[in-house]
Amino acid sequence: MSKLADKIRKVSRLEAQPMGFVTARTTADATMVLIGMARDARAATDMARRGADAVVIGSAGSAANADDAKQVEGAVAGAWLDGRSDGASKSCKDGGYDFVLFDPDKTASTAVLEEGIGYVISVPNDVSDNELRAIEGFSLDALYVGEIKGAMTVRKQMELRRMFGLARKPLMASIPADLSQSELQALRDTNVIVVATDSAEGVDKLRKLIDALPPRSRRKEDPERPIAMVPRSAPGAGEEDDDDDD
Repeated sequence: MSKLADKIRKVSRLEAQPMGFVTARTTADATMVLIGMARDARAATDMARRGADAVVIGSAGSAANADDAKQVEGAVAGAWLDGRSDGASKSCKDGGYDFVLFDPDKTASTAVLEEGIGYVISVPNDVSDNELRAIEGFSLDALYVGEIKGAMTVRKQMELRRMFGLARKPLMASIPADLSQSELQALRDTNVIVVATDSAEGVDKLRKLIDALPPRSRRKEDPERPIAMVPRSAPGAGEEDDDDDD
């Protein structure tokens, strides 16, 4: 398991709330993973210092340098993968990267064969239901759904739930740093467990928002939901059955 996958697993857990007085919440209580999208190792280090749980170095059009991961301290390092050559993921692993982010339209199947490194797939906007079902069979840490712009509408929530429901993988999205806490919580409740920003200032703002989110809660049954009642046997019915057996 990659370190990124481990972080996702930890923030996804539903934990019992402590009893008594709690003075403050810490980042250990966070319920989302924060990723900084950095152009190089220097920017990644700054984002890690400001509270990013992980960083992704490079971009879809410019893959990360193989040795940049070794210069990052304080956060899990991932890389945009140049998947045109065989063994590209192995080169990233050897360079110290924990996971890679890749474009399925540009990545050769022979580039992502390495074990012991995490994979995040960048899904196209027009991904079909059949493709999402096929993704379920891949060993992936998360699905990167790209940038979420504008207000979180119910229609957008439906689309995100469709992706999660068919692929059964945690969702990752780039979001604006000026999102409100309620909008961020709505994203979390739509299975967007990993959020990303491409600026150090964005990391500052989102770190505070994430740490202030309320804990996850289990959904309770709707009290107005009809409950099926199983009728009990009439008194004496069991005795009549006994008489028949005699």
